[in-house]
Parts: sequence; C-alpha cells; structure tokens
Amino acid sequence: MDKIRVGITKAKSKCFAMAATVRGRLDDFKRNVNGMGTIEVVLIVAVLVALALLFKTFITRYANTIFDSIESKTENALGDW
Repeated sequence: MDKIRVGITKAKSKCFAMAATVRGRLDDFKRNVNGMGTIEVVLIVAVLVALALLFKTFITRYANTIFDSIESKTENALGDW
C-alpha cells in the first residue's frame, strides 16, 4: 500500500512539474510579440479549413462541373482524332 502511495505521489509531482513547464512556456509565448503573426496565420488557416469543410459538397459539385465542361469541350474540339 505504501508503494502505491509513493508511486502516486511521484506521479503527481511529475504532473505538476510538467504543468508548470507548459504554463511557463505558454506565458513566454504570450509575451512574445513575434508569435502574434503565427497565431494570426493559424487562425486564418483554421477559418479557411472550416469554410472548406462547410461548403465541401458545393465546392466538389462546382469543380466536377468545371472538369466535365472541360472534358466535353476537349472531346468536341478533338473529335475522332
């Protein structure tokens, strides 16, 4: 039973140490002004991905229509060549 308590105590202390390290790095990242450009780019990409997923069927249908049109016009232009 004591070994289990010691193991749990060690695990807790490691978790707290890891959390403190992560918290410290996040604080450093927040204070870093250069990181704001990265955050903005990530947010823009996330919004674009969300929009692409939201309009996926529309985009797919539109692209298929364009490619079908290109294919039919190419077949008409080439004929039996």
